Amino acid sequence: MLLPLLSAFQLAAAQPAVYDGRAGQTRVTPPKIEAAVAIDGRLDEAPWASAAILKGFSLYQPADGRPAPDSTEVRVWYSSDAMYFGIRAYAEPGTVAATLADRDRIASDDNVELHLDTFHERNRAFVFIVNPLGIQADGTKSEGGGVIPGSNVGPGQNDLSADFVWDSRGRLTPWGFEVEVRIPFATLRYPASSSQTWGLQIDRHVQRNGYEETWTPARRASASFIAQSGTLEGLTGLRHGQVVELNPELTNTTLGTACCAPALDRWAYASHAQLGGNARWAMGSNFVVNGTIKPDFSQVEADATQVAADERFA
Repeated sequence: MLLPLLSAFQLAAAQPAVYDGRAGQTRVTPPKIEAAVAIDGRLDEAPWASAAILKGFSLYQPADGRPAPDSTEVRVWYSSDAMYFGIRAYAEPGTVAATLADRDRIASDDNVELHLDTFHERNRAFVFIVNPLGIQADGTKSEGGGVIPGSNVGPGQNDLSADFVWDSRGRLTPWGFEVEVRIPFATLRYPASSSQTWGLQIDRHVQRNGYEETWTPARRASASFIAQSGTLEGLTGLRHGQVVELNPELTNTTLGTACCAPALDRWAYASHAQLGGNARWAMGSNFVVNGTIKPDFSQVEADATQVAADERFA
């Protein structure tokens, strides 16, 4: 009798934890697994079998509060140096929109957004987006900060100006699509504490019907989308390391002037080359030094767009 009980206990211990967003199970403790996997769009390696499973998505657009009509499952685990997400999105054959698009140009494809609020401030997050083939878009989302002067990005919208270093690969399947994602901790900024709690929201966009579906049941009437996120808890032993990024640039200017009297019908040209660049040194998870050498100010907008209104009469 002891052997069957022991086998049943081992089987139960081996089962991955399941977190159902519709059931309010939004506080996730992902397993820490010190293993390397090939980012190939196939969730067939051993760590994925032990990963936490996130399911139970809700409809957000066009109407919130209902169960999502499309089934989505996301697996998550982490190692000392990276966070891993495995996405399985189910759809009828032939209905998935997927193209080999340029980076940050996948809004017309089916896609899944991963929002990581690493400081758990509930008003800003890193955003990592993948289409079914693993093509990337990335940036940040901020709420309550107003519109940046000269920018078309408003509060709550994704600002895709940043390009982070991370890995993703996806593939179409008979039942939908599958995407594998690895986000190095060196890419992120987060508090220097021994145990981390991060906000997490997962947002699926389905092109065939225009639906937007979220893991936690977000409400459109809420003042904040990010504040309705779930959490990743108990993250320990994260190794950020030091990261140095160098972005050299060469600017060449050629000036032509009319010359040669009396007709001034010839041109004389003078060229001037200038070498400069940008440097970024991430000394840790929450301390970054940025520097510029001989910046090219011709790339800076001289007069940012300004919109003014007289609030007394507007």
